[in-house]
Amino acid sequence: MHKRSSLTKALTIFFISTFLFSALTSGLLAQERPRLSPAAKKIATFEYEELKWKVPEVGKEVKRKVLRNGMILYLMENHELPTFEMRAIVRTGSIYEPVEQTGLASLAGTVMRTGGTRSMTPDELNRRLEYVGARLSSWVGSESGGASLSCLSKDTDEALQMFADVLMHPGFNEEQLELEKEKRKDAIRRRNDRPGSILNREFNHLLYADHPYGRIQEWEQIKDLTPEDLKRFHQRYFKPNNIILGVAGDFNTKRIIKKIEKAFLPDKIWQAGKSWKKGRVDSPARPKITKSYRPGVYLIEKEITQSNVRMGHLGVKLGNPDEYAIRVMNFILGGGSFTSRMTSKVRSDEGLAYSVRSSFDTGSKDYGTFSASCQTKVGSTHRAIELMLEEIKKIQEGLVAEEELQTAKEAYINKYVFNFTDPISVLTQLMYIEYNDRPKDYLQTYLDNVRKVTREDVLRVAKRYLEPEGLTLLVVGDIPKFDKPLDDFGGITVIPLEEPRID
Repeated sequence: MHKRSSLTKALTIFFISTFLFSALTSGLLAQERPRLSPAAKKIATFEYEELKWKVPEVGKEVKRKVLRNGMILYLMENHELPTFEMRAIVRTGSIYEPVEQTGLASLAGTVMRTGGTRSMTPDELNRRLEYVGARLSSWVGSESGGASLSCLSKDTDEALQMFADVLMHPGFNEEQLELEKEKRKDAIRRRNDRPGSILNREFNHLLYADHPYGRIQEWEQIKDLTPEDLKRFHQRYFKPNNIILGVAGDFNTKRIIKKIEKAFLPDKIWQAGKSWKKGRVDSPARPKITKSYRPGVYLIEKEITQSNVRMGHLGVKLGNPDEYAIRVMNFILGGGSFTSRMTSKVRSDEGLAYSVRSSFDTGSKDYGTFSASCQTKVGSTHRAIELMLEEIKKIQEGLVAEEELQTAKEAYINKYVFNFTDPISVLTQLMYIEYNDRPKDYLQTYLDNVRKVTREDVLRVAKRYLEPEGLTLLVVGDIPKFDKPLDDFGGITVIPLEEPRID
Protein backbone atom coordinates (compact mmCIF):
# COMPACT_ATOMS: atom_id res chain seq x y z
CA MET A 1 0.00 0.00 0.00
CA HIS A 2 1.33 3.41 -0.91
CA LYS A 3 1.93 5.88 1.86
CA ARG A 4 -0.47 8.77 1.82
CA SER A 5 1.10 12.19 1.26
CA SER A 6 1.20 14.72 4.08
CA LEU A 7 -1.27 16.82 2.10
CA THR A 8 -3.73 13.93 1.85
CA LYS A 9 -3.48 13.35 5.58
CA ALA A 10 -3.93 17.04 6.23
CA LEU A 11 -7.04 17.17 4.08
CA THR A 12 -8.49 14.12 5.82
CA ILE A 13 -8.03 15.78 9.19
CA PHE A 14 -9.45 19.00 7.78
CA PHE A 15 -12.64 17.42 6.49
CA ILE A 16 -13.29 15.76 9.85
CA SER A 17 -12.54 18.91 11.80
CA THR A 18 -14.63 21.04 9.44
CA PHE A 19 -17.63 18.78 9.93
CA LEU A 20 -17.30 19.07 13.65
CA PHE A 21 -16.57 22.80 13.46
CA SER A 22 -19.74 23.42 11.50
CA ALA A 23 -21.72 21.85 14.33
CA LEU A 24 -19.86 23.73 17.01
CA THR A 25 -16.62 25.61 17.40
CA SER A 26 -15.51 24.83 20.95
CA GLY A 27 -16.45 23.17 24.21
CA LEU A 28 -17.22 26.62 25.58
CA LEU A 29 -19.78 27.17 22.87
CA ALA A 30 -21.33 23.80 23.66
CA GLN A 31 -21.97 24.86 27.19
CA GLU A 32 -23.51 28.15 26.04
CA ARG A 33 -25.95 26.61 23.55
CA PRO A 34 -28.25 24.27 25.51
CA ARG A 35 -30.30 23.42 22.39
CA LEU A 36 -27.52 21.14 21.16
CA SER A 37 -27.99 17.41 21.52
CA PRO A 38 -25.91 15.57 24.12
CA ALA A 39 -23.86 13.98 21.30
CA ALA A 40 -23.09 17.36 19.74
CA LYS A 41 -22.02 18.73 23.11
CA LYS A 42 -19.73 15.75 23.58
CA ILE A 43 -18.20 16.14 20.12
CA ALA A 44 -17.52 19.80 20.83
CA THR A 45 -15.24 18.84 23.74
CA PHE A 46 -12.97 16.71 21.56
CA GLU A 47 -9.42 17.92 21.13
CA TYR A 48 -7.32 17.37 18.02
CA GLU A 49 -3.66 17.49 17.27
CA GLU A 50 -2.74 20.78 15.61
CA LEU A 51 -2.62 20.54 11.83
CA LYS A 52 0.99 20.71 10.66
CA TRP A 53 1.89 21.11 7.05
CA LYS A 54 4.83 22.88 5.51
CA VAL A 55 4.11 25.42 2.79
CA PRO A 56 6.34 24.75 -0.25
CA GLU A 57 8.98 27.40 -0.84
CA VAL A 58 10.57 28.83 -3.96
CA GLY A 59 14.18 27.69 -4.08
CA LYS A 60 13.40 24.47 -2.22
CA GLU A 61 10.37 22.40 -3.23
CA VAL A 62 9.65 24.82 -6.07
CA LYS A 63 12.26 25.80 -8.65
CA ARG A 64 12.39 29.20 -10.34
CA LYS A 65 14.20 29.86 -13.60
CA VAL A 66 14.28 32.75 -16.10
CA LEU A 67 14.57 31.79 -19.77
CA ARG A 68 16.76 33.83 -22.09
CA ASN A 69 13.66 35.44 -23.63
CA GLY A 70 12.66 36.74 -20.18
CA MET A 71 9.88 34.24 -19.40
CA ILE A 72 9.85 33.28 -15.71
CA LEU A 73 9.37 29.57 -14.94
CA TYR A 74 8.07 28.03 -11.73
CA LEU A 75 8.44 24.25 -11.56
CA MET A 76 7.15 21.78 -8.98
CA GLU A 77 7.62 18.05 -9.47
CA ASN A 78 4.97 15.75 -8.00
CA HIS A 79 4.80 12.09 -8.97
CA GLU A 80 1.74 11.01 -6.99
CA LEU A 81 -0.45 11.09 -10.11
CA PRO A 82 0.47 10.74 -13.80
CA THR A 83 -0.68 14.28 -14.63
CA PHE A 84 0.89 17.40 -16.09
CA GLU A 85 -0.40 20.94 -15.68
CA MET A 86 0.68 24.39 -16.82
CA ARG A 87 -0.50 27.85 -15.86
CA ALA A 88 0.56 31.10 -17.52
CA ILE A 89 -0.03 34.49 -15.89
CA VAL A 90 0.27 37.52 -18.16
CA ARG A 91 0.64 41.13 -17.01
CA THR A 92 -2.40 42.53 -18.76
CA GLY A 93 -6.08 43.07 -18.09
CA SER A 94 -9.19 45.05 -18.95
CA ILE A 95 -7.78 47.77 -16.71
CA TYR A 96 -5.77 48.83 -19.78
CA GLU A 97 -8.47 48.79 -22.45
CA PRO A 98 -9.95 52.06 -23.79
CA VAL A 99 -13.47 52.89 -22.67
CA GLU A 100 -14.76 52.85 -26.24
CA GLN A 101 -13.59 49.22 -26.54
CA THR A 102 -14.81 47.93 -23.18
CA GLY A 103 -14.83 44.15 -23.56
CA LEU A 104 -11.84 43.95 -25.91
CA ALA A 105 -9.54 42.31 -23.34
CA SER A 106 -12.08 39.69 -22.31
CA LEU A 107 -12.89 38.85 -25.94
CA ALA A 108 -9.20 38.49 -26.76
CA GLY A 109 -8.71 36.16 -23.80
CA THR A 110 -11.59 33.91 -24.83
CA VAL A 111 -11.01 33.77 -28.60
CA MET A 112 -7.32 33.02 -28.06
CA ARG A 113 -8.44 29.51 -27.26
CA THR A 114 -11.61 29.12 -29.33
CA GLY A 115 -10.15 30.75 -32.44
CA GLY A 116 -7.45 28.19 -33.23
CA THR A 117 -3.89 29.14 -34.13
CA ARG A 118 -2.00 30.21 -37.23
CA SER A 119 -1.25 26.56 -37.99
CA MET A 120 -4.50 24.95 -36.76
CA THR A 121 -8.13 25.77 -37.38
CA PRO A 122 -10.41 25.83 -34.33
CA ASP A 123 -11.78 22.39 -35.25
CA GLU A 124 -8.29 20.93 -35.73
CA LEU A 125 -7.17 22.25 -32.35
CA ASN A 126 -10.27 20.86 -30.66
CA ARG A 127 -9.77 17.42 -32.26
CA ARG A 128 -6.12 17.23 -31.24
CA LEU A 129 -6.89 18.24 -27.67
CA GLU A 130 -9.73 15.75 -27.48
CA TYR A 131 -7.53 12.98 -28.88
CA VAL A 132 -5.03 13.29 -26.03
CA GLY A 133 -7.70 14.15 -23.45
CA ALA A 134 -6.18 17.54 -22.69
CA ARG A 135 -7.95 20.67 -21.41
CA LEU A 136 -6.72 24.05 -22.57
CA SER A 137 -8.25 27.42 -21.71
CA SER A 138 -7.35 31.10 -21.87
CA TRP A 139 -8.73 34.32 -20.39
CA VAL A 140 -8.12 37.97 -19.63
CA GLY A 141 -9.63 39.41 -16.47
CA SER A 142 -9.52 42.88 -14.96
CA GLU A 143 -5.99 42.66 -13.50
CA SER A 144 -4.32 39.76 -15.32
CA GLY A 145 -4.60 37.32 -18.18
CA GLY A 146 -3.44 33.80 -18.74
CA ALA A 147 -3.86 30.28 -20.03
CA SER A 148 -3.92 26.82 -18.50
CA LEU A 149 -3.28 23.26 -19.65
CA SER A 150 -4.08 19.92 -18.07
CA CYS A 151 -3.28 16.48 -19.47
CA LEU A 152 -1.83 13.07 -18.62
CA SER A 153 1.95 13.10 -18.28
CA LYS A 154 2.32 10.62 -21.15
CA ASP A 155 0.87 13.27 -23.49
CA THR A 156 3.05 16.12 -22.24
CA ASP A 157 5.03 16.65 -25.45
CA GLU A 158 2.05 17.06 -27.78
CA ALA A 159 -0.03 19.05 -25.29
CA LEU A 160 2.87 21.38 -24.58
CA GLN A 161 3.25 22.16 -28.28
CA MET A 162 -0.44 23.06 -28.57
CA PHE A 163 -0.29 25.19 -25.43
CA ALA A 164 2.73 27.11 -26.75
CA ASP A 165 1.05 27.56 -30.13
CA VAL A 166 -2.09 29.05 -28.56
CA LEU A 167 -0.10 31.33 -26.27
CA MET A 168 2.27 32.59 -28.98
CA HIS A 169 0.32 32.38 -32.22
CA PRO A 170 -3.48 32.53 -31.71
CA GLY A 171 -5.48 32.63 -34.92
CA PHE A 172 -8.40 34.78 -33.66
CA ASN A 173 -10.72 33.12 -36.15
CA GLU A 174 -13.33 35.61 -37.34
CA GLU A 175 -16.21 33.15 -37.18
CA GLN A 176 -15.39 32.30 -33.56
CA LEU A 177 -15.09 35.99 -32.71
CA GLU A 178 -18.53 36.69 -34.16
CA LEU A 179 -19.97 33.73 -32.27
CA GLU A 180 -18.56 35.06 -28.99
CA LYS A 181 -19.83 38.56 -29.75
CA GLU A 182 -23.33 37.17 -30.29
CA LYS A 183 -23.19 35.44 -26.89
CA ARG A 184 -22.30 38.73 -25.26
CA LYS A 185 -24.93 40.57 -27.23
CA ASP A 186 -27.52 38.18 -25.86
CA ALA A 187 -26.16 38.62 -22.32
CA ILE A 188 -26.43 42.41 -22.68
CA ARG A 189 -29.99 42.05 -23.99
CA ARG A 190 -30.97 39.99 -20.93
CA ARG A 191 -28.94 41.87 -18.33
CA ASN A 192 -32.01 43.30 -16.58
CA ASP A 193 -33.68 39.91 -16.13
CA ARG A 194 -31.93 38.96 -12.90
CA PRO A 195 -32.06 41.32 -9.90
CA GLY A 196 -28.76 39.99 -8.56
CA SER A 197 -26.97 40.91 -11.77
CA ILE A 198 -28.56 44.35 -11.72
CA LEU A 199 -27.39 44.84 -8.13
CA ASN A 200 -23.78 43.86 -8.89
CA ARG A 201 -23.56 45.98 -12.02
CA GLU A 202 -25.12 49.14 -10.66
CA PHE A 203 -23.40 48.97 -7.27
CA ASN A 204 -19.95 48.82 -8.91
CA HIS A 205 -20.91 51.65 -11.23
CA LEU A 206 -22.06 53.80 -8.32
CA LEU A 207 -18.77 53.32 -6.50
CA TYR A 208 -16.37 53.39 -9.46
CA ALA A 209 -18.27 55.39 -12.12
CA ASP A 210 -16.39 55.18 -15.45
CA HIS A 211 -13.23 53.64 -14.02
CA PRO A 212 -12.67 50.18 -15.55
CA TYR A 213 -13.81 48.57 -12.28
CA GLY A 214 -17.23 50.18 -12.74
CA ARG A 215 -17.82 50.24 -16.49
CA ILE A 216 -21.01 48.77 -17.88
CA GLN A 217 -20.64 46.70 -21.04
CA GLU A 218 -22.58 48.03 -24.04
CA TRP A 219 -23.07 46.41 -27.43
CA GLU A 220 -21.81 49.54 -29.15
CA GLN A 221 -18.36 48.99 -27.64
CA ILE A 222 -17.77 45.50 -29.03
CA LYS A 223 -19.95 45.12 -32.11
CA ASP A 224 -17.31 46.43 -34.54
CA LEU A 225 -14.29 44.69 -32.99
CA THR A 226 -12.34 42.64 -35.53
CA PRO A 227 -9.73 39.88 -35.36
CA GLU A 228 -7.12 42.57 -36.03
CA ASP A 229 -8.16 44.42 -32.86
CA LEU A 230 -7.69 41.23 -30.85
CA LYS A 231 -4.35 40.52 -32.50
CA ARG A 232 -3.08 43.99 -31.63
CA PHE A 233 -4.11 43.50 -28.01
CA HIS A 234 -2.36 40.12 -27.92
CA GLN A 235 0.82 41.44 -29.54
CA ARG A 236 0.98 44.29 -27.06
CA TYR A 237 0.89 42.19 -23.88
CA PHE A 238 1.59 38.54 -24.69
CA LYS A 239 5.37 38.72 -24.74
CA PRO A 240 7.60 36.18 -22.99
CA ASN A 241 9.16 38.74 -20.65
CA ASN A 242 5.64 39.68 -19.54
CA ILE A 243 4.69 36.13 -18.51
CA ILE A 244 5.12 33.87 -15.49
CA LEU A 245 4.73 30.20 -16.45
CA GLY A 246 4.08 27.50 -13.85
CA VAL A 247 4.56 23.78 -14.45
CA ALA A 248 3.38 21.17 -11.96
CA GLY A 249 3.01 17.42 -11.94
CA ASP A 250 4.70 14.25 -13.11
CA PHE A 251 7.86 15.31 -14.96
CA ASN A 252 11.63 15.56 -14.65
CA THR A 253 12.66 19.17 -14.06
CA LYS A 254 15.77 19.20 -16.26
CA ARG A 255 14.01 17.49 -19.15
CA ILE A 256 10.88 19.64 -18.99
CA ILE A 257 12.95 22.84 -19.01
CA LYS A 258 14.55 21.70 -22.26
CA LYS A 259 11.13 20.88 -23.74
CA ILE A 260 9.76 24.28 -22.72
CA GLU A 261 12.76 26.02 -24.25
CA LYS A 262 12.24 24.06 -27.44
CA ALA A 263 8.53 24.99 -27.53
CA PHE A 264 8.92 28.70 -26.72
CA LEU A 265 12.43 29.26 -28.11
CA PRO A 266 12.48 27.10 -31.24
CA ASP A 267 15.78 26.58 -33.05
CA LYS A 268 14.02 26.95 -36.38
CA ILE A 269 12.41 30.21 -37.42
CA TRP A 270 8.64 29.94 -36.95
CA GLN A 271 6.27 29.85 -39.87
CA ALA A 272 5.38 33.50 -39.29
CA GLY A 273 9.03 34.49 -39.66
CA LYS A 274 9.96 35.16 -36.04
CA SER A 275 10.70 33.21 -32.87
CA TRP A 276 9.21 34.39 -29.58
CA LYS A 277 11.65 37.03 -28.39
CA LYS A 278 11.45 39.41 -25.48
CA GLY A 279 10.16 42.86 -26.32
CA ARG A 280 9.12 46.12 -24.77
CA VAL A 281 5.70 46.04 -23.15
CA ASP A 282 4.09 49.40 -23.73
CA SER A 283 1.27 49.39 -21.18
CA PRO A 284 -0.75 52.58 -20.80
CA ALA A 285 -0.93 54.22 -17.39
CA ARG A 286 -3.38 52.50 -15.05
CA PRO A 287 -6.43 54.69 -14.35
CA LYS A 288 -6.34 55.78 -10.71
CA ILE A 289 -9.26 55.67 -8.30
CA THR A 290 -9.82 58.73 -6.17
CA LYS A 291 -11.18 57.50 -2.87
CA SER A 292 -14.46 59.23 -2.08
CA TYR A 293 -17.88 58.32 -0.75
CA ARG A 294 -21.35 58.49 -2.32
CA PRO A 295 -23.68 58.32 0.67
CA GLY A 296 -27.36 58.01 -0.01
CA VAL A 297 -30.12 55.60 -0.97
CA TYR A 298 -30.31 54.46 -4.60
CA LEU A 299 -33.44 52.62 -5.71
CA ILE A 300 -34.16 50.54 -8.79
CA GLU A 301 -37.82 49.65 -9.31
CA LYS A 302 -38.51 46.03 -10.25
CA GLU A 303 -41.65 44.04 -9.51
CA ILE A 304 -40.17 41.14 -7.55
CA THR A 305 -41.14 39.47 -4.27
CA GLN A 306 -37.72 39.85 -2.66
CA SER A 307 -35.67 43.02 -2.38
CA ASN A 308 -32.00 42.76 -3.26
CA VAL A 309 -29.98 45.00 -0.95
CA ARG A 310 -26.35 46.07 -0.96
CA MET A 311 -24.60 48.76 1.03
CA GLY A 312 -20.94 49.66 1.02
CA HIS A 313 -18.09 51.97 0.11
CA LEU A 314 -14.51 51.94 -1.17
CA GLY A 315 -12.08 50.13 1.09
CA VAL A 316 -8.38 49.32 0.90
CA LYS A 317 -5.69 48.33 -1.59
CA LEU A 318 -3.65 45.15 -1.96
CA GLY A 319 -0.86 44.98 0.61
CA ASN A 320 -2.60 46.99 3.33
CA PRO A 321 -0.76 46.13 6.58
CA ASP A 322 -4.11 45.66 8.36
CA GLU A 323 -5.39 43.02 5.92
CA TYR A 324 -5.41 40.20 8.53
CA ALA A 325 -7.28 42.24 11.13
CA ILE A 326 -9.70 43.44 8.42
CA ARG A 327 -10.45 39.85 7.38
CA VAL A 328 -11.06 38.72 10.94
CA MET A 329 -13.23 41.77 11.63
CA ASN A 330 -15.30 41.12 8.51
CA PHE A 331 -15.70 37.44 9.43
CA ILE A 332 -17.19 38.45 12.75
CA LEU A 333 -19.38 41.12 11.18
CA GLY A 334 -20.88 39.28 8.23
CA GLY A 335 -18.35 37.11 6.44
CA GLY A 336 -18.49 34.13 8.76
CA SER A 337 -21.66 32.47 7.50
CA PHE A 338 -23.90 31.31 10.37
CA THR A 339 -21.44 32.46 13.05
CA SER A 340 -21.40 36.11 11.94
CA ARG A 341 -23.29 38.88 13.68
CA MET A 342 -25.33 39.93 10.65
CA THR A 343 -26.44 36.38 9.91
CA SER A 344 -27.30 35.71 13.54
CA LYS A 345 -29.32 38.91 13.83
CA VAL A 346 -31.06 39.20 10.46
CA ARG A 347 -31.48 35.53 9.58
CA SER A 348 -31.52 33.53 12.79
CA ASP A 349 -33.08 35.96 15.28
CA GLU A 350 -35.59 37.77 13.08
CA GLY A 351 -35.97 35.44 10.11
CA LEU A 352 -35.83 38.27 7.56
CA ALA A 353 -33.33 36.86 5.09
CA TYR A 354 -32.03 33.46 4.10
CA SER A 355 -28.73 34.95 2.93
CA VAL A 356 -27.06 37.95 4.53
CA ARG A 357 -23.35 38.62 4.48
CA SER A 358 -20.56 41.15 4.29
CA SER A 359 -17.29 41.15 2.36
CA PHE A 360 -14.17 43.28 2.54
CA ASP A 361 -11.87 43.03 -0.48
CA THR A 362 -8.19 43.22 0.50
CA GLY A 363 -6.77 41.90 -2.79
CA SER A 364 -7.48 44.66 -5.31
CA LYS A 365 -4.50 46.57 -6.71
CA ASP A 366 -6.48 49.78 -6.39
CA TYR A 367 -9.23 50.45 -3.88
CA GLY A 368 -11.49 47.45 -3.40
CA THR A 369 -14.85 47.58 -1.68
CA PHE A 370 -16.50 46.84 1.62
CA SER A 371 -20.09 45.71 1.17
CA ALA A 372 -22.95 44.04 2.99
CA SER A 373 -25.78 42.33 1.13
CA CYS A 374 -29.02 40.47 1.68
CA GLN A 375 -32.20 39.33 -0.01
CA THR A 376 -35.34 39.88 2.01
CA LYS A 377 -39.09 39.96 1.53
CA VAL A 378 -40.23 43.24 0.03
CA GLY A 379 -42.29 43.86 3.15
CA SER A 380 -39.24 43.66 5.44
CA THR A 381 -36.80 45.72 3.35
CA HIS A 382 -36.51 48.64 5.77
CA ARG A 383 -36.19 46.43 8.84
CA ALA A 384 -33.45 44.25 7.32
CA ILE A 385 -31.44 47.32 6.31
CA GLU A 386 -31.90 48.80 9.76
CA LEU A 387 -30.52 45.68 11.43
CA MET A 388 -27.52 45.47 9.09
CA LEU A 389 -26.64 49.11 9.76
CA GLU A 390 -26.92 48.51 13.49
CA GLU A 391 -24.36 45.71 13.30
CA ILE A 392 -21.92 47.83 11.26
CA LYS A 393 -22.10 50.56 13.89
CA LYS A 394 -22.03 48.16 16.82
CA ILE A 395 -18.74 46.55 15.82
CA GLN A 396 -17.15 50.02 15.97
CA GLU A 397 -18.36 50.67 19.50
CA GLY A 398 -16.68 48.04 21.63
CA LEU A 399 -14.42 45.00 21.78
CA VAL A 400 -15.75 41.80 20.23
CA ALA A 401 -16.11 38.80 22.52
CA GLU A 402 -13.07 36.58 22.90
CA GLU A 403 -15.23 33.69 21.67
CA GLU A 404 -16.04 35.55 18.44
CA LEU A 405 -12.37 36.33 17.87
CA GLN A 406 -11.27 32.74 18.38
CA THR A 407 -14.04 31.41 16.14
CA ALA A 408 -12.96 33.71 13.32
CA LYS A 409 -9.25 32.93 13.68
CA GLU A 410 -9.83 29.19 13.90
CA ALA A 411 -11.96 29.29 10.77
CA TYR A 412 -9.17 30.93 8.77
CA ILE A 413 -6.56 28.58 10.20
CA ASN A 414 -8.62 25.43 9.62
CA LYS A 415 -9.49 26.23 6.00
CA TYR A 416 -5.97 27.34 5.10
CA VAL A 417 -5.01 23.90 3.81
CA PHE A 418 -7.71 24.22 1.11
CA ASN A 419 -5.36 26.66 -0.63
CA PHE A 420 -3.00 23.77 -1.32
CA THR A 421 -5.22 20.95 -2.55
CA ASP A 422 -3.02 20.10 -5.55
CA PRO A 423 0.40 21.07 -6.96
CA ILE A 424 -0.91 23.58 -9.51
CA SER A 425 -2.88 25.39 -6.79
CA VAL A 426 0.29 25.70 -4.73
CA LEU A 427 2.27 26.89 -7.72
CA THR A 428 -0.34 29.42 -8.81
CA GLN A 429 -0.33 31.07 -5.40
CA LEU A 430 3.46 31.36 -5.45
CA MET A 431 3.33 32.83 -8.95
CA TYR A 432 0.78 35.45 -7.88
CA ILE A 433 2.97 36.41 -4.92
CA GLU A 434 5.61 37.48 -7.42
CA TYR A 435 3.01 38.93 -9.81
CA ASN A 436 1.56 41.11 -7.05
CA ASP A 437 4.92 41.97 -5.46
CA ARG A 438 3.93 40.48 -2.13
CA PRO A 439 6.61 39.53 0.44
CA LYS A 440 8.27 36.25 -0.51
CA ASP A 441 7.33 34.70 2.83
CA TYR A 442 3.66 35.73 2.55
CA LEU A 443 2.33 32.16 2.67
CA GLN A 444 4.77 31.06 5.37
CA THR A 445 3.76 33.91 7.69
CA TYR A 446 0.04 33.96 6.87
CA LEU A 447 -1.19 31.82 9.78
CA ASP A 448 1.00 33.57 12.33
CA ASN A 449 -0.34 36.93 11.14
CA VAL A 450 -3.89 35.67 11.62
CA ARG A 451 -3.05 34.34 15.07
CA LYS A 452 -1.63 37.73 16.11
CA VAL A 453 -4.93 39.57 15.57
CA THR A 454 -6.38 40.81 18.86
CA ARG A 455 -9.75 42.14 19.95
CA GLU A 456 -8.17 45.58 20.05
CA ASP A 457 -7.03 45.16 16.42
CA VAL A 458 -10.57 44.27 15.37
CA LEU A 459 -11.98 47.36 17.03
CA ARG A 460 -9.24 49.57 15.59
CA VAL A 461 -9.77 48.48 11.97
CA ALA A 462 -13.55 48.63 12.34
CA LYS A 463 -13.25 52.26 13.41
CA ARG A 464 -10.69 53.09 10.75
CA TYR A 465 -12.02 51.34 7.66
CA LEU A 466 -15.80 51.16 8.12
CA GLU A 467 -17.69 54.36 7.22
CA PRO A 468 -21.36 54.02 8.22
CA GLU A 469 -22.01 57.64 7.29
CA GLY A 470 -20.46 57.15 3.85
CA LEU A 471 -22.41 54.06 2.81
CA THR A 472 -23.91 53.80 -0.63
CA LEU A 473 -27.17 51.90 -0.19
CA LEU A 474 -28.63 50.27 -3.31
CA VAL A 475 -31.94 48.41 -3.35
CA VAL A 476 -33.54 46.58 -6.27
CA GLY A 477 -37.15 45.87 -5.45
CA ASP A 478 -40.84 46.68 -5.61
CA ILE A 479 -40.61 50.15 -4.01
CA PRO A 480 -44.31 50.77 -3.23
CA LYS A 481 -44.45 47.54 -1.20
CA PHE A 482 -41.55 48.31 1.18
CA ASP A 483 -42.53 48.13 4.85
CA LYS A 484 -41.39 51.74 5.33
CA PRO A 485 -39.89 54.45 3.12
CA LEU A 486 -36.09 54.38 3.10
CA ASP A 487 -35.51 58.14 3.26
CA ASP A 488 -34.46 57.99 6.91
CA PHE A 489 -31.30 56.24 5.66
CA GLY A 490 -30.36 59.16 3.37
CA GLY A 491 -31.38 61.09 0.31
CA ILE A 492 -33.25 59.06 -2.30
CA THR A 493 -32.08 58.69 -5.90
CA VAL A 494 -34.11 56.54 -8.29
CA ILE A 495 -32.05 54.86 -10.99
CA PRO A 496 -34.14 54.07 -14.08
CA LEU A 497 -33.77 50.51 -15.35
CA GLU A 498 -33.25 51.23 -19.02
CA GLU A 499 -33.33 48.62 -21.73
CA PRO A 500 -29.93 48.23 -23.43
CA ARG A 501 -29.54 49.36 -27.01
CA ILE A 502 -29.00 46.39 -29.32
CA ASP A 503 -28.83 47.44 -32.97
